[in-house]
Amino acid sequence: MIKYVIKILVLVAILGVAAFGAYKLGLFGNSELKIDKTANVVEDIKRIGEFYSTCYYEELVIKDFKSSEFNKSYIGDLFNTDFKDEIVIIANGKVKAGFNLAELDSNDLVVNEDSISITLPKAVVFDVILNPTDYEIYVENGTWSHEKVVKLTEKAKDRILQDALNFGILEKAEKTGMLKLGNLFKSMGFNYVYICIDSITAPF
Repeated sequence: MIKYVIKILVLVAILGVAAFGAYKLGLFGNSELKIDKTANVVEDIKRIGEFYSTCYYEELVIKDFKSSEFNKSYIGDLFNTDFKDEIVIIANGKVKAGFNLAELDSNDLVVNEDSISITLPKAVVFDVILNPTDYEIYVENGTWSHEKVVKLTEKAKDRILQDALNFGILEKAEKTGMLKLGNLFKSMGFNYVYICIDSITAPF
């Protein structure tokens, strides 16, 4: 059993949750289950570490203004006004969430013949990704330092994270992760699968 569990979870970690259906028949077929000790199964699952189950994508626009250098020139005195420099950044970011399987211990997973029960930790945000290639300066009036642009991209990351949380990414990560793991263990031949998060147990 342990070999089958680790094979599929390693594939999931590398190829993503969507790979389940493509591999389950080729790996498992109707092979007879061989149950190893729960503690050994837990240790090998813990080595997988971060189990991604949901990803949130967003494109947003960040603007900023500052006093223009024209205000210190003859032009500024002539018009007696406060000219503003403007910068507009379009950012495309993503937020990844899922389960940290490294937190599991021997009390969180029980294997007994054709039944398996697993208690998962609460879903967490693993990454907020906004690479230099993920944003562009759409408008730039005046001179803007590299440090100022970096601060604006950090502001964009904070906005994307907050929007993802407001969207319910953690709840969706838990729901999707439980479903995928439930289907996984069912495909391996377990007749009874119980997955618990925060004292709420869902049978599959």
